[in-house]
Amino acid sequence: MFMKAIIAGLLYFLSFPPYEFWYLIFPALLLFYYSLLSNEKSFLSGFIFGCVAYGVILLGIQSIGLEAWIPLTILMGLMYGIFAKLFSYLNTKSENNFYVLLAALAAFDLIRAYFPFGGFPWGFPSTVLLTGPVDGPLFFEVLLYFKNFGPTGSSLLLQSFPLIIALGIYSKYKQKNYFKDYTIFSLLVFSIYIFNLIIIDFNNQDAYIETSELNIAIVQGNSPCPGAKNRCTNERQKIYDSHLTQTQSLDGNFDLVVWPESSTGFNNDPGIHSRVQKDISIQALRLDSNFLIGGDRPVQNQYFENYGIFINKDGEIVDQYLKQHPVPFGEYIPFRKYLDWIPPLALVPRDMIRGDGQKIFIVNDTKISTVISFEGSFQRYIRNSVQDGAELVVILTNQASYGESGMSDQFILMSRANAISNGRPIVHAAITGKSAFIDHKGKVISKTELFETVVLTEKIHAKQKETPYSKYGNYLNYIFIVFGAISLLWPKNILKKI
Repeated sequence: MFMKAIIAGLLYFLSFPPYEFWYLIFPALLLFYYSLLSNEKSFLSGFIFGCVAYGVILLGIQSIGLEAWIPLTILMGLMYGIFAKLFSYLNTKSENNFYVLLAALAAFDLIRAYFPFGGFPWGFPSTVLLTGPVDGPLFFEVLLYFKNFGPTGSSLLLQSFPLIIALGIYSKYKQKNYFKDYTIFSLLVFSIYIFNLIIIDFNNQDAYIETSELNIAIVQGNSPCPGAKNRCTNERQKIYDSHLTQTQSLDGNFDLVVWPESSTGFNNDPGIHSRVQKDISIQALRLDSNFLIGGDRPVQNQYFENYGIFINKDGEIVDQYLKQHPVPFGEYIPFRKYLDWIPPLALVPRDMIRGDGQKIFIVNDTKISTVISFEGSFQRYIRNSVQDGAELVVILTNQASYGESGMSDQFILMSRANAISNGRPIVHAAITGKSAFIDHKGKVISKTELFETVVLTEKIHAKQKETPYSKYGNYLNYIFIVFGAISLLWPKNILKKI
């Protein structure tokens, strides 16, 4: 009975790294939507699909522990189960109305970016397009989708095609009715694109001019024992020493040197320990470079902060960014006072204190911003940085807990999607890899391999131009939510008269 949902889930995760059979996303979604149209037990179908798909997509967090992987997998199953139930309900109430079901998809993608626990946007369908078409002849089309509509809006466009096919196969109505619906939908999307082209592109041609060129170094110091549960003697000190040693090997002048998240530990915070600040100051003066350093520090006994400290060319601490969005079951325990009895949760003894907003740092008159780890999977933090004026965004991340799963490559896909959507280059710095330089069109200029101790350097061009997405956000989803609501609440609407 649930074979369609199981097969759909299998095809879905196969479209993501490390498998990268991107074209399987279409039959996966087609089979899933068809199962919801034809199966009365829609909640279970959605639950099974979500658990199968995300159980493998998120396989890398098993190194954190089953206590993290199991809840997140079940949580995604429940999210898809609730969505499936709503989808089936709306389908019966709207007589297979394409616009109503499209509105349900649009709303679901928006909700999952914020709920539960602040959202879990990993695995958006549109990102798989960056594993195949973006490097082939369809590059221009993919670029346009993300630039205009962002990862969420692009996912809506991608999902619309298998949805209309599923409706056409399932429905007792004539196929041409759905062809008409999809034609109207396509014309609306095309009209929005033309509007963006005229209003934004033509009126902001000067903004295409590059603001500056920055010579940047990513220090990937690696870990002597990668994996959240792996422990070795003086692990954090060894990580710090490795990043310092790699930095000392650099020659020449750099505008910015980046150390990833957790490259310093509780005992190596440059904001607290003068010894560490002196180490970095020497290198800042020698390389004539600013530094962006990722690390964490204890606060009292039960809390900690995850920071990115900005150090100028004189070796002085100028400012810092505090991570705003902790990883559930990784950097804090939801409902801790009710769950402390579970032994594995003792692996997370402290909860992270959240920062209160983005920060802008100045490097050679260029505005840069940073997000830390999990935040890089969210569209809103990158967009917020751009709206605050950032011309380049740095992602500081650890990723040791992902092991050799495909999650490191999945993270880079999300960074590429956010680079295109916001028209900004992204510096993706990870302790254990993969680190990468990504230009404003989502092209990976260079990247490292997993568990490699290396320094990656590139000259990166900062950008100022706003994209339709960076300007308006997830507006496409809101448009079709309204469109679907009208179609649901007004049975004899104008669409049926066309």
